[in-house]
Amino acid sequence: MMKRSEAHNCYIDYLRSEGKNITPERMEILDEILKQTGHFQIDDIIDKMANSSHKISRATVYRSIKTIADAGLIKYIRSIHDEKIYEVIEEHHDHMICEKCGKIIEFHDTELEALQNSICKAEGFTPQKHTMKIFGICEECNKQ
Repeated sequence: MMKRSEAHNCYIDYLRSEGKNITPERMEILDEILKQTGHFQIDDIIDKMANSSHKISRATVYRSIKTIADAGLIKYIRSIHDEKIYEVIEEHHDHMICEKCGKIIEFHDTELEALQNSICKAEGFTPQKHTMKIFGICEECNKQ
């Protein structure tokens, strides 16, 4: 799990670099996001913010999530039924996504990572980041 102080510093640096205000609401939304385990939807954060000490609007949550993503603290995984799914960026991993039920399976394969790095090196390409999403049908849905 990302350290709260590290995430705060990164977010504050990003907001300052963009000339954006550092508000208690933005920091409270970031804190709620950092509490999330696994994947989350914007509505999950909106629901949690309903019990917030500050009056935080739906629009503020949406805007803040965009700036938190732009700051590199969370990443968008995919949309299911027009609802975006995110996760806090921690250790690199890739995703298998069931197109039938929406289940997201995380995986990391060192051989696959080495192959990607080898291909980049052969092409004289310097990778900065990447995501891999494999779409298909999960084991449970295949049984149905």
